[in-house]
Amino acid sequence: MWKVINSGKKNASFLMEKDEKLLVSMKKEDAPILHFYDFVKPSFTFGVFVKPEQIMNQKNYIKDFDFSRRPTGGGVLFHLWDFAFSCFVPKDHPGYFEDVMDSYKYINDKVILALSDHVKEHAGEFTLLPEEPVPHHPDCKNFCFAKPTKFDIMLLGKKIGGAAQRRKEGGYLHQGSISLIMPDFNQIAPLFHNDSAVLSAMKLHTHPLLGHKAGIKELEAAKNALIHSFEKVFK
Repeated sequence: MWKVINSGKKNASFLMEKDEKLLVSMKKEDAPILHFYDFVKPSFTFGVFVKPEQIMNQKNYIKDFDFSRRPTGGGVLFHLWDFAFSCFVPKDHPGYFEDVMDSYKYINDKVILALSDHVKEHAGEFTLLPEEPVPHHPDCKNFCFAKPTKFDIMLLGKKIGGAAQRRKEGGYLHQGSISLIMPDFNQIAPLFHNDSAVLSAMKLHTHPLLGHKAGIKELEAAKNALIHSFEKVFK
């Protein structure tokens, strides 16, 4: 049985530190954990090897955004329109694989089942990206929804969900994000040095689960419904 933790809305550093603590303390014989959380204000997280001050306008993001380093890899991920979650899979669990890509596939196959349960009209249309594509522009490689990667979750040929992983002695952490609504590009454009390339790539590659027009009520309702669908699948 998967243990479910719901941290609710917290700041980015609290949530990323909690995931790291859960990963470090995980023992190989533990039960797997499904962790839900949300962000109290416009936020972004970034992978362990990314230095946001080198690829973004620091003056603008310090002023308007909360942010934190993730314990996993990957690029910059904006938490403005997404459904975020984490999975912790211990070594003794059948979902643990030595091959990292097998671990991605294991979790993302479950995520596809949850998405199909939530949006039944698209059931059977969610797929995993089979190969690593060439970036739309070199600047896009550091931004998660500007560059799809192998085994990302796709809908109608565009990215709807991405993830990053980290391993420790007891097992692995999988941090995932599902795009729910199309970004407000005016809100994030001031953060980029080359906004035209990154924003163009986001428009090109992203498929939001709720379409292009959804309000706050629809966004919150979708998050609650997805929690229910995830709990049905991860059991």
